[in-house]
Amino acid sequence: MLRKLILLISVVMMTACASGRPDNNQAILDFSRPPTNLHPARLVRLNGQNVNAPITRTSFWVDPGTHEIVVAAGINDPMQVGRNPAGRTGPDPGLVTIEVEAGKRYRIATRVLDQRGSWEPVIWSVDDI
Repeated sequence: MLRKLILLISVVMMTACASGRPDNNQAILDFSRPPTNLHPARLVRLNGQNVNAPITRTSFWVDPGTHEIVVAAGINDPMQVGRNPAGRTGPDPGLVTIEVEAGKRYRIATRVLDQRGSWEPVIWSVDDI
């Protein structure tokens, strides 16, 4: 009985791991380390839903189509982000709508626009999965 239970748990775990992998019918939003001229980004919201994932998670599989994402900028150089980011008003600079295709990996980062601390999300690379 114990042997069957262990086997069943193993099969369920392998199925869960396999289903977490993308296939050619999905796309990947990738927030891994960007090139040196850009800054890291982290996915905060996907299609209006908070992303509840460990900070170490850098890849998110999505269906092809239009997605609204909100990213947080990982800009840790105080000379580039201005003195009072909390005092800024206006639309969220991390809110962007993107169109993704199946079988593609979209590498996303942030770019500083000026010395006032303005920034924007950028897709710095699109690769086949």
